[in-house]
Order: sequence, then C-alpha cells, then structure tokens
Amino acid sequence: MIRAGQLGDTVCASSIIEPLRHMFGTDVVVDWVAKAGIGRIFSSDPRIHRIFELDSRRAPFPFNAGKRAIVGVSWRQPYDLAVNMELGPMFNTVMRLVRAKRKIGMPFRHFTEPAENHAVENLRLIYRSFMDEHSLRLAEPNLIGTPEQSVRERYPLADRYVVLVPSNSHHQLPPEKNYRNWPVQHWRRLIAQLAKKERQVVIVGGASEAEYFEHLKPWPDNVLDLVGKTAFPDLVGVLAHADAVVTTDTGPAHIAGAVGVPVLTLIGPTNPKRTAPYNTEHNAVRIISADLPCSPCYHTQRFAECPKNQCMHDIAPDAIIQALDAI
Repeated sequence: MIRAGQLGDTVCASSIIEPLRHMFGTDVVVDWVAKAGIGRIFSSDPRIHRIFELDSRRAPFPFNAGKRAIVGVSWRQPYDLAVNMELGPMFNTVMRLVRAKRKIGMPFRHFTEPAENHAVENLRLIYRSFMDEHSLRLAEPNLIGTPEQSVRERYPLADRYVVLVPSNSHHQLPPEKNYRNWPVQHWRRLIAQLAKKERQVVIVGGASEAEYFEHLKPWPDNVLDLVGKTAFPDLVGVLAHADAVVTTDTGPAHIAGAVGVPVLTLIGPTNPKRTAPYNTEHNAVRIISADLPCSPCYHTQRFAECPKNQCMHDIAPDAIIQALDAI
C-alpha cells in the first residue's frame, strides 16, 4: 500500500486495511509505504507487517534508497497486490518495477478526485476498482494504538477526561496566516471554563510545537500537559479513551474520528465536506463553525483578503462548552 502523505492523509488511507482483511483473510500480510515519521502511526498495529518510511518521496528512484528497498523486497517475494493511492507521479517508477500480480493506480490508471468529495470518498474510487461491495462497506479510517491499560500506566490520566489539540502543522506561521488557527485568547478562555468543571483536561501536541503552547500557560490544576510526550501509538490510545476531543482542522482530528471518540472540529476557511474527520456510524463528528456566508473560502480571493481569519476568530468558546455539555 502506497500512501506517503501527511498525518491526516495517512489516517484516511487506513480505510483500506479492513477491506483487505475481508478480501484476503485476517492473516494477510500488508506492507505500507509512508512519509518519514508518519508511518509510526502503524507501529503498534498488528495488521501492518512492515513500514517503509521514506526520507524523500520526490527523489528519483536511482537516488532513493527507500524506493529501491521496496522494489528489492518485491523481487525476493512478489506481492499479490500493489496499490498506489498517490495521484501524482512520485511513485510511478516504483509501481512499474515492483513485482506484483496486480497493480492498481498510477501510472496504469489515473483517478480524478471530485473537488467536493471527502478524502476517504475519493480513496473509495480507487478501492472500487478492485474490491467487492462487501469489502468496500468496511472502508473507513481505523487505527490501533497503545492499549488502554498501557496508556494509563504511562500517563496519569483520570477515569474521565477531555483532550484539547490547540496547535496544528502550520503553528510556525503568524496567527493571521495560519488558516487553521483558533485564537490563543479563545483557547485560554475555553481552558479556564473547563477548569471549573470536574473533568481532567489533557493537552496534546508535537514536540516541535512546544513554543506555541507557552502562550497558553500557566495551566490550571486540572490540566495534564502531554505536549511532545506521546509517540503516535500512545496518542492514538490517549484519544481513543477520552470523553471527547476538541481540535482544529489537523491530523489528530482524523485520529479521533478513526478511533470512534466524539470529536468537535473547529473549521473555518476549509471545506468540512472534504477535510473534516470522516463521519461514520461508528463515531461522532461534529463541525463547529461560525457559519459566515463567505465560508469556505480557502484558495479564493476572499481568503487572500481576509485580515484576521475571521471565520475562526468568530467561533466563540461558549459554543464549545455547550457542545461538550451536550456530549
């Protein structure tokens, strides 16, 4: 399986795992090609046999040790199926050279993504080319992380807790340029209001985002700071056992959706039909939006002219509290 995108892309592509197990049996051997670091989301998943993490997705095949390793493995033991879920040409040479009884996707067939479709629905267009309908019904994001007992042994989690994901992959940009950003003052107010309730608040984020979180401190007594402390499998485990997750349009939002926890996703300029966690009968995804008439506006002139990311700015912390109370 080749899907070497960002975290959210990879979580969406995990929708292929259970259909493969339905088609080939639960002992099927699945190898995954991932972007460096991102493939670790599967490191505690017994359904994934081997992870090829590529330092460079774009480097040409002759100069890319990771791509050469994939082909080398296939020549020693050919695959039954190779699926390229990337729509660009980055893995065309790999797909031509890899040994497999059947090859799906580029460069043999290009699948066009409808602009309004969710990423998972677009992946289903690829799946449908080789899956039966019974298998296709199982195509929804699904992750396995660190078991609950192990997570609770590693971190002082309360019996009940809410997870907040304040940062995102664009954290280094100025706030007015970070289109996924919810204002710092809003996060402070939300955390202060949650401090009044009898519920632990767990803050998660990447180690590279630590500087951003300094703007939110000091934490109230009910906050557990796990920023930079959870490897991907542990993050999956922490999210999976929360009462709810509050997040912007970022990778952990998709993880929360994939493990079935109620997730409140704050979305402004982007189109939630395409970028929100995939909504299924096994999870509870709620989009929190200011509902401005100009949204969504990402990649439009309106977006370029907006002085302060208005649609994110106008989401009130009280709306989050009300949604959490409803859950």
